[in-house]
Order: sequence, then structure tokens, then C-alpha cells
Amino acid sequence: MKQHNISFTVLIIVIIGFSLSSCDKKLDELAPHNVNFEERQFSSPQGFMNATVGNYQVMSGGIESSSATNMDYIWLNLSEFRGNNIKLVDVASTNALGNAKETDAFSFSNSSSKDLGYSHWYWRAAYKALLGINMVLKNVKAGETNADILNAKGENLFLRAVLFFDLVRLYGKPYYQSPETNPGIPLILQPIVDINDRPSRATVKQTFDQIVKDLTEAIQLMKKRSTNSYANKYAAYALLSRVYLYMGGTFAQANAAFNQKAKEYADSVILNGGYTMLQGTAYSNYYLNSNQTNTETIWAINHTIGSSVTSMTFQYPTLPNYTGSWARPSQDFLNLLETNDLRKNYYKKKIYPGNTTDTLQCEKYGIGYTAIYCNSPTHYLRLAEMYLNRAEAKVKTGDNSGALADLNIIRARAGLTDAAGLSGQSLFDEILKQRRIELAFEGHNSFDYFRNGLPMVRNYSSFGFNPITVNATDAKVVLRISQDEITFNPNLVQNDQ
Repeated sequence: MKQHNISFTVLIIVIIGFSLSSCDKKLDELAPHNVNFEERQFSSPQGFMNATVGNYQVMSGGIESSSATNMDYIWLNLSEFRGNNIKLVDVASTNALGNAKETDAFSFSNSSSKDLGYSHWYWRAAYKALLGINMVLKNVKAGETNADILNAKGENLFLRAVLFFDLVRLYGKPYYQSPETNPGIPLILQPIVDINDRPSRATVKQTFDQIVKDLTEAIQLMKKRSTNSYANKYAAYALLSRVYLYMGGTFAQANAAFNQKAKEYADSVILNGGYTMLQGTAYSNYYLNSNQTNTETIWAINHTIGSSVTSMTFQYPTLPNYTGSWARPSQDFLNLLETNDLRKNYYKKKIYPGNTTDTLQCEKYGIGYTAIYCNSPTHYLRLAEMYLNRAEAKVKTGDNSGALADLNIIRARAGLTDAAGLSGQSLFDEILKQRRIELAFEGHNSFDYFRNGLPMVRNYSSFGFNPITVNATDAKVVLRISQDEITFNPNLVQNDQ
């Protein structure tokens, strides 16, 4: 891939904290200099720990100056804009190119051009981050016994699993659809230093198998526990629960073994992780405070670790005198919120000039908000999701009473009365509804439809785009890979559209 030789240079520098302006020099001109730095960097446990913090910073920081945003902004665009929680404000804009890039996922155009969509930028950012992660893993010696180095190895295995999982969700078809033959992503497990090394795509199954392998090993290595800005073994358990849920099939054709795994890993977090569900006012104010003191968040991408600044999620400031973004919760989503639902507190009235209809905005990303930027964390794994994972896994394996009990923990915490008399399909539908509400604007919406074989139905027009239904078997479910990457690496098979 085109990014490999550039990323090798950039990531060595990110890891060790240096900067170098000539990132486009030939690899053979830079490698000896970087190898020297590499030997110094990994000569002590502290070096491994510093490099690991650097990798967290890469995942929370900006991508490239030409992309004008950061990695998880793009992730949330590519995930949330492909669902039906979002309604774009119907106000004309003069930024046609910006419109195309921001709405590419929303319209399911899935452009492979770096100018017309975000796929190019996410792919580059993810593999850039993976290079730094793999550099740490490469330098852990066989038979290593130092606890700090082994913990660092575990954290980097976790981070690699996160990136592989998010990449395969975007570029690989849902697991229940022929995972043994459908293409997944390139599984790069070592830093690529040869420009002629152009890997092909593994299958979806091979990709998921590697994710499970990395997380299982990480659990054995991570003995330390810091704030939830850093991974620990319970974050790995939590991600395994989600991964197996994605492997667990549809309600009609559920894989009992995978759903049992999803339940067991959720159990590990719920019963032994030491996390607690926020209640009442603390729950209403969930997203107004730092993630590090939040007892419900399992792992978050913290934008204050490296003093990095993130673009306001769903922000699109093309007009003056606004206090909110152009991406608003859809009426279809808002209609799901019952009168006493505490989750209504996450949606506030905000001004967007010329807009008088879609006045509410999601306030899950407002910490330190100043016109364009904020420092809000991205709460990637939460305890509430573990209850919802467990509920879905239980109902798919026939444990209706257990699934209903988990569902009612979510409902009661939100201020709703317990659901009663639900089983089978009706119970499954209510679990997905509560999942949609509870995890709204956190990167789950479109995937929860497609992995369950359900259509994403957007029954409203938005910003000139007509209502749309995308079936889980539609080729548009997956993004196209950047044409720049395809051109450089012909071994990458492009996704059909």
C-alpha cells in the first residue's frame, strides 16, 4: 500500500517523540537513522511504555494536515452517518467539496476518491497507527519477563484488535455472510519496511480470528490497571464480547457458540470488572465530564492524553452565528425517546442559521467546545453495552427471562418502567431499540442493522437526499478502498458497489 513507506518513517518518529520534515524521502535513506532510534527507544521498559502512550496519542490525534480533522471524527462519520439517527440540516452551503466528503457515507456513495469521501483518510490513519503498534510488538523479545514490557505488549495487542475490528466493520461484509470467502482487510502484523511488500486482503473470518487471537493474548499479559484512557484486561474482555456478538449471526440464524462467548465475556466485565452504571443526575451528565473519573466507561479515546484537539463531532461550521452542528438527531430517532427517558438530556437546542426544524443537537461531544473544536473523549466501550450485548446473546440462545432482566437494567436506569411479557422476536426488537437509544452517536447504529441481517431504513429526506433503504446484503454496506491504495497495491481487491 502506498502508505507503508511513508508510515514507517512517520510512526518511528511518533513513537520516540521526534519530528522530521522529510517524510517522503526514500526508505533506504532513512532506515539506518530510524533503526538507531528504534534500538534506543526499546532499550528499557520505560521506552516501551512511552512508545505505547505514543500509540494512544496517534489514535486520538490528527491524521494529516490535508484531511483537516482527526481519526475518530472520521470513524464516527463513517459509522453514524450510514444509519438513521442522523438528519442533516437542510440549509444551503457554499462548500461543495466539503459537502461531498461529509455526506459521502450518508448517501452511501462510498467514494474511493480522497477528495470526495473519508474512506481514504481512515484507511491511511488506521494503517499508520498500526505501524506504530506493530513496532512495539516487534521489539518484545521472546521469553520476555519484565511486567512493564509485557503489559505494554498487551495494550498494543488490544489497540491492534480495535483497529482491525473497526476496519473489517467498514470494509468487510457482515460475518454471517460467507466469512470464509468474503474479503476482509490486510492483516499486517509486522512493520512493513519494503516498499515492494504489498499485502492482499485476508478473509473476513481470518480477520476476526486474528482479532480474537490478539485479544485473548492481551488478556494474559495486561496485569496493570490505570485510568480508562488505557486498556486493561477488562477492556479486552469487553471488546471480545462485542466481537463475538458480531460473529453471532442473525436472530433467525444465530450461532449459539459465538453468542455464548459474547455472553461469557460480558459476564467477565459485569461481574468482575469493578465498573458501575451511573444513575440519576450522574447519568444525565455522563458526557459532560472527563472519562477518567467515569465508573461506567471501560475504555475511552482520551483527547487530553497528548493535548490533542479534536474537531467537534458532527460539526460543520460554514455559516456565522451558530452554536451547533449541521448533523442533528433525526425525528425518527427522537420519536423513540419516551417522556421520562433520562437520555433526553443528551439532546439540547442549538442554533444553526436558517434552520427552524431540526433544532436539537446531540451533546455527547461538548467538553471544552469552542466554535469548532473540543476535547471530548470517545467512549468506545461502556458497561451499558455489556448488558445489551448479554441481553442480545441470551435472547438469541433462547434465554428469554435472562435477556429480559438485562434489558430492564437498561430501561430502569433510563427512568423507564420494566418491559414485561416479551420473548423471542418482540424481545429481540426491544433490545435493538434500547441499543439504538443507549449507544446513539457512539458508532454502532448502522452496524447493528447489517450484522443482524436487517435493512437500514431512512424514511426521511435530508440535505437533498431522498429516503433510502439499504439491505444488509447490498454491496453498499461496505466502503470502497481508496483508489490511491488500489493503484499502488494491485493485490488489494476492490469492494463491489
